[in-house]
Amino acid sequence: MRKLVLLLLLTSCLVPGVATASDFPVIDNQVETRQAHLRWLLTVQEVSMEAVVDYIVEISEGNGTAQLVQHLNEYIVGLDDIDSYATHIGLNNFLRDLKDITGDFRSESRRLINEHNGKVLTLLVRINDRIIENEDKIGELKDQYWGIRKVNVLENFDTRVERAQGVLDILEEREYEITEAQAKLDEVISLRDDLAAALDAGDNLEIIRVSRDALKLSRDLAEIVRSLQVRVSASRRLTRLVNVGERVVERTDVIIGELKSLELDISELEEIHAKAEIHLADAKAKLEEGDYEGTADALRSLKDDMLELRDAYVNLVFPEGMPESIGAAFEALGEKRAETAGKMEESLDTL
Repeated sequence: MRKLVLLLLLTSCLVPGVATASDFPVIDNQVETRQAHLRWLLTVQEVSMEAVVDYIVEISEGNGTAQLVQHLNEYIVGLDDIDSYATHIGLNNFLRDLKDITGDFRSESRRLINEHNGKVLTLLVRINDRIIENEDKIGELKDQYWGIRKVNVLENFDTRVERAQGVLDILEEREYEITEAQAKLDEVISLRDDLAAALDAGDNLEIIRVSRDALKLSRDLAEIVRSLQVRVSASRRLTRLVNVGERVVERTDVIIGELKSLELDISELEEIHAKAEIHLADAKAKLEEGDYEGTADALRSLKDDMLELRDAYVNLVFPEGMPESIGAAFEALGEKRAETAGKMEESLDTL
């Protein structure tokens, strides 16, 4: 069976092409993994091409084989450069150039075999023998490929799990009910050992099966996470935003009081602050009435007030003669207001 597989593989080397993603799946577009994969398969092809050249030299007694040998040397030189291609685009260009060389080799080898009455079955045996002779070298490249692939695949798996867990942790901090989502993520995590075992065994079918299971569970998890915020009642979310707005208005009142002691012109701030108080009171009233749409509208107005307060703070940052330390503090305060307003807008947009 092993020899049959080798012969089937090497039949393509008799008419050399280049390895493609369909020959062996490239996982997660990892350049390092793809390089190792190509280094292995293209070395098998190189050894096969060498067997082709030796056979044709033998049957032709070395006559007219200079061009064929040149194509082989060009292929070997090209293969030595594989590590210099650090992007997928670079590797695609590398394979395109290699394909031109192997195409010329294919045409020339066919011509010479026909010209000197070569036997294809004899050539296949020669190729198989050459593969066996180089079994250690090829086996080492194969092991390197699987080792690199395992590291990268599991690293990608762990990264995705870490990011998903981070999202769930944030949701939990914000008092979302994440029990269902955490259980689904735990199902994904449980597949890691199966994936590692499949990679150790070099079992592509099992790798694909486990990866598909992980993908399905991940999609289920994403759907659960998307629905989490929808499940939180509008009343609860709006109450939280009203509380945020209340803290901002209270803090602004304190700041205005402090600014008065500096004898600054705070009339604009007081005017905006008065509007904010009105909009906050309106939001509270609408929320108490159960008018969630009205509450949201009032909060959007309050959000606009926050941005106006930010701009007003910035206008007070660098009046002539103001100490730089005070200016910096005001600027930071203004940015904080803008950040709070931005988060409020994001939450309101999802209602």
